[in-house]
Amino acid sequence: MALSASGDTWGVSGPDFLAFYGAAIVAVAILAAVHRRRLLAGGSPDAVGRLGPQQVAHLTGGDRLAVYSALGGLRAAGAIESAPDKTLRPTGPLPAGVTPLDTAVYNAAGRRIRARDLAADEWVRSALQQLRDGLQASGLVASPERLRVARLWGLAAIAVGLLGVARVIAGTSNGKPVGFLVPLTFMAFLLALFLLRRGGAATRAATKGLADLRRRHQHLAPRQSPAYATYGAAGAALGVALFGAASLYSMDPAFAAEAEIHRATGSLSGGDASSASCSSGSSCGGGSSCGGGGGCGG
Repeated sequence: MALSASGDTWGVSGPDFLAFYGAAIVAVAILAAVHRRRLLAGGSPDAVGRLGPQQVAHLTGGDRLAVYSALGGLRAAGAIESAPDKTLRPTGPLPAGVTPLDTAVYNAAGRRIRARDLAADEWVRSALQQLRDGLQASGLVASPERLRVARLWGLAAIAVGLLGVARVIAGTSNGKPVGFLVPLTFMAFLLALFLLRRGGAATRAATKGLADLRRRHQHLAPRQSPAYATYGAAGAALGVALFGAASLYSMDPAFAAEAEIHRATGSLSGGDASSASCSSGSSCGGGSSCGGGGGCGG
């Protein structure tokens, strides 16, 4: 450690503070990654293979894609259609083996609701909550409590960033250069944004299981032009669940357009932040010509 000079800001030389500050950023990033990896590990990836299409859809794209999966299955079964006024309407009886979400969507269609408004329907919301509870119980979706705990590391990164801001202000007032400290402080706030972001709730086990499920069902991908009449309602629902709303356009473009289905829905957003990292290659020698032992860390 370099000897501090009488004019050093806070009695700590610039190079020493830079070393400490960079280490603090890296420590928060590593500790957050390890802790979040444990929090969001989840259960067994094999459990994904035992899920129904709408549960898979929820892991892949949340509530909206789960509703789209139900729509795809009901449409393939000839149970619903889209009217010219963009509302849904039933065209046949409910098929056998339906889920609570299927029933809720079908009944909503009987009330002539638009597809874009389904997620706001009381019975559809209740069915979606039941679906989420089941996924949480199986360890494939992180609970809101675990997600909140995981995001607390963002507060630690904010504290490090504020320390950098205080040092920059104090160093500037003391006439010391802060050239290397400014980008490091910026990095601390970027890390905070990453850790505080509201990512998906799917656990690492769910992400791994979904990847395997996609590999085993590549024949349902829209680019393969699957014959949904061959795979039936369950195949159509699973295609939407695994490959997004584009599968609905592949299956029935007229229905998807009339129902105002968002084609882009369905990107996987896992909640695992285990890959978070932040490194610093900045350095400043103790013999800097900045003067006064202040260095480039204020």
